[in-house]
Amino acid sequence: MIVTALLSLDPGTTLDPGTALAETVEAAAALERAGVAAVAVLDAAGSGGVAPFESTTLAAHLAMTTSTIGIIAANSALYGFPYHAARRLATLDHLAQGRSGWLLRTVTGPAEASAYDWRSRIGPADELHRATEYAEIALELWDSWEDGSQWPDAVTGDFKDDARIHPIDYRSTSFRVAGPLDVPPSPARRPVLFGSIGSEDEAARLAPVLDVGIVVARDRSEAERLVAATRGVPLALLAIAASAGGDGLTVGPAGSIGVLVDELGVDGVCLSGPLSAAGGIASLAQRLGAARDGGPTLADALGITDRMSYGGRAA
Repeated sequence: MIVTALLSLDPGTTLDPGTALAETVEAAAALERAGVAAVAVLDAAGSGGVAPFESTTLAAHLAMTTSTIGIIAANSALYGFPYHAARRLATLDHLAQGRSGWLLRTVTGPAEASAYDWRSRIGPADELHRATEYAEIALELWDSWEDGSQWPDAVTGDFKDDARIHPIDYRSTSFRVAGPLDVPPSPARRPVLFGSIGSEDEAARLAPVLDVGIVVARDRSEAERLVAATRGVPLALLAIAASAGGDGLTVGPAGSIGVLVDELGVDGVCLSGPLSAAGGIASLAQRLGAARDGGPTLADALGITDRMSYGGRAA
């Protein structure tokens, strides 16, 4: 079974950076040993709490201390600039040697929202549209270098074929991005895109840009509706609250989870909880028979073969 993990640094995480970093590294190592396909570590940006690290830069460190598990960075698709996000995430994929993922955050809390004046002027539907555009821009930037456009030439000092590197000229209500990206293609060319699906509207708007949809439901009937709405995504995972503080359904023993996965027709689960629950999540993953497919990249480990290159231009 495909098993991923979503750990939260808030609440309960020590604010001492050295201790928190050691605990996070050990958590990732335990999940890797358990056969978990990928792990994301959420910072406190969306909760209004305080945590010692930001998710994307923490992911870069975890990429250097692991060897097989996928490393997912949680990065908001509502705030900041997609060009900057594309650069950071391409760098992460270089560091992870193709094992990177991007969890598109499309919800936020009051504390984070108060830092961005524009958010008070648009509604949830417009925010989802903006998030889709954000992801599309990143996808096109990662595709702005053709295969074979990069090579090392110590004699001339040149390393690229400019004829094979193209602008994207993305224009929409929210963004104007010329491109191309100034980071060369990474081992997997781009991270695997994850997104939480908590409503049918989110499924409809986000599915075109996602590789993996994480279905976050409150009960069985809602899970059935959301799974049906997520059919257009290559991979669907059911969010399971593996401990107090986790998001998703609360289910009993591993056998019950396996039955539910089969009955709903999803591809696996995303086990969520605080960082302190990583050991229990690793044990549960083993009981579920967590296994990664062969291949060096996260897409390989998840068995994703049909990956979108360009966005659908929501604009």
